[in-house]
Amino acid sequence: MVKKQHKVVLPPALPPEVPDEEIELSDEDVKFVQENKEYAGFVSKLDTHSITKHVSRVADADEALLESIYEKRLKRKLENKVEANTELEVDPVDALPVKTLDGQLYYRRVEKKQNEVEEESTVKDSSIAKLSKPEKRAKLKKSRKDAKKLTKEIEQKTPQAEVLDEVRKDLKAEETAEKKKYRLAELGTALLADPESNIKNVKEMLDMLKGGDISIVMLALKSLLAVFKDIIPGYRIRLPTEKEMEMKVSKAVKKMRFYELTLLSTYKEYVKRLVALHQKRLYKRVAVRCLCTLLAAVPHFNFSETLLAYVVNNIGSQDDFIR
Repeated sequence: MVKKQHKVVLPPALPPEVPDEEIELSDEDVKFVQENKEYAGFVSKLDTHSITKHVSRVADADEALLESIYEKRLKRKLENKVEANTELEVDPVDALPVKTLDGQLYYRRVEKKQNEVEEESTVKDSSIAKLSKPEKRAKLKKSRKDAKKLTKEIEQKTPQAEVLDEVRKDLKAEETAEKKKYRLAELGTALLADPESNIKNVKEMLDMLKGGDISIVMLALKSLLAVFKDIIPGYRIRLPTEKEMEMKVSKAVKKMRFYELTLLSTYKEYVKRLVALHQKRLYKRVAVRCLCTLLAAVPHFNFSETLLAYVVNNIGSQDDFIR
């Protein structure tokens, strides 16, 4: 009887070795191992030498035979690699394919020139050199800077850049105006709901008169007019004397005194703004209308003489709306 030879089956190729410096452990992995030391202790007791030998070699096989098989496999891989590098596949459009019995298509191949093969090999060799982590970060940072610089240069060169800047400014101005309008509505609503607790809101509304947006200034003038008409008391506010200020008073009196003083100072500032704005052509009609409305609504309150003087001065105006 002829003794059958057992075919030696080589183990699968191992994955490429990774240097210890490139292995990165996450904090979660380290934490898990530290918390479960009693379960992970067996790893330190493993016989890595025998495991490596068993994986890299076939058990109960001739070492010389294995060496020859490995050498043949390596030689075959190198030959295939050289053939692939020295042959150039032709575009399917330019050459008719040949169909084999197993159904695969093969196209005509042209040998590459020696110079092309050498160039490719040099490129591959240069790409093999790996960069360290700091070098990679520096390279990435530099590429980002170059991209930003290029984008800025393109925007500066293109004629649409100025138009885009103008559109952005307009959008920002519109957003700011909308926010101010909502803020005016919030402040006015809070004042009308509880004047004593929210009397400080009047100062913020007065600050909006300093802006250059005409629509916001006019809206602030009208909002303050509605607020003052509603919260001004039915009596004239008298400033306390020095002796009265030194006297001890209750919390309720302090609160009322603070409210009246703040109301009087903000109302005085509002009247000053109306007087200043009524001299400007853009705001003249709105300012005069506010002066007249205040005089008609609260003629008993402080600074009514100032209101009356400016209303009388505008009686002879040539503008029918103001007159």
